[in-house]
Parts: sequence; structure tokens; C-alpha cells
Amino acid sequence: MRSSVLEETPLLTAVRALCFEELARSTLGRPIWGATFGAGAAPLLVIGGVHGDEPSSVEACVALAHRLAAGAPAAPLVLVPALNPDGLARGTKNAARDVDLNRNFPSQNWQAAHAPGYFPGAAPLSEPETRLVAALVARHVVRGVVAVHAPFACVNYDGPAAAWAEAVAAACGWPARADLGYPTPGSLGSWLGVDRGLPVLTLELPPGAHAAFGRKAAAALDEAVRPREPV
Repeated sequence: MRSSVLEETPLLTAVRALCFEELARSTLGRPIWGATFGAGAAPLLVIGGVHGDEPSSVEACVALAHRLAAGAPAAPLVLVPALNPDGLARGTKNAARDVDLNRNFPSQNWQAAHAPGYFPGAAPLSEPETRLVAALVARHVVRGVVAVHAPFACVNYDGPAAAWAEAVAAACGWPARADLGYPTPGSLGSWLGVDRGLPVLTLELPPGAHAAFGRKAAAALDEAVRPREPV
């Protein structure tokens, strides 16, 4: 499914301009960029652009990268601003094989049956994008995860992350929520939060353009990555 000519949108150009390391390639062969900030064991993992129709999540992560490069205080972290570059290039939620990446993780509740638009893939970790996340989790022995999404304007959490979520919610004004009101089989939170007991935040940005809520998004992410023990 790789193409010799791959379009690059302004958002993907902004991610590339960060000069991060190429960690992997998408199904169609686009680079997936990432970087490590800070030294020490057990970093946080921060991910944007899981869904290609949520560009504000990528913009928020790019803005975070610039703040970190300028010396903003943060716990050690691994940042992947745009996990799904194929979906971002097309403006579609799902990845190149029409897989919802947030249903493709190897959680105990993964299931092949799905509602329209939520195809979980042929099997858990069938996609290179989710395999990259699994590899990063194993390589870095991460101590927590922040996944940036949209458009529910809340701080959702899984695993032992209630206090962390409340602190982030207080920083941005969006409520902390343990449940989004629908099942999430095969999600990152189900896999790492519920099954493995890691603190997982799903920072849900509001609908619309990042510019309309960029300050709140920055406040939320800065609080999420602020040095603290434990997460």
C-alpha cells in the first residue's frame, strides 16, 4: 500500500519541521516522528493524532514540543505528535486500511465485532502505528500515558489516574471524567489503564480550531507533563 508520491499537508510539514527522530513508517510509508525530552527511567508517553480528523490534537502536541525545546519544566517524556499521518493527510479518522487505531490495541476486551467507523483491524496490533506504540511502551517502560484527542472537552482517565486527571482538569477548566459514556474495546486506555494498571489520560480537546482553545490546551498539557511523583 506504499505510494511513491505522498502528499504532505501543512500540519504534517509542521511536525516534520520539529526535526524529531523517525521512529517508524505508516502503512503508506509516511514517517512517524518522535522525540525524548529529559533523562531518567520510566518516562511519560504523550501521543497526538491518533485519529486523522482531530488535527487540533497534533497542533497541541507541536505547541508542547516548542515549549519543551524552550526549556519548559517537564517530567521525562517521549512525544509522538502525529501517530496517524495517513489519516491526517486525508482528513479521515481511521488509518490507511480504515482501521480505528484506538480499537487496535491488545486489550483483554478487544473484539472483532464493531460499529460502523470503528473497524478494529484484523487482529490487535495489526497496524504499524499501534505496533510502534507497543514498542515504545516496552522499550521505555513508561510510567503513564497522555493521549490527546477531540472533541469532548474533558479529561478522561483510565487506571490509577484520578488525582492526575483532576489536577489537569483544574488547570484547563474541562471536567475530569472516568467514563465517556460508550464502550472502548481495544483502546489505549483499556489496554494500558484497565489491563496493565498504568495511569492513562485521554485529553479530549473541544471541537473546532486549536486557536480557539490553545491556551487551555497548553495549560492542560503543561500540567499533565509537570514533574510529579508519582503520576
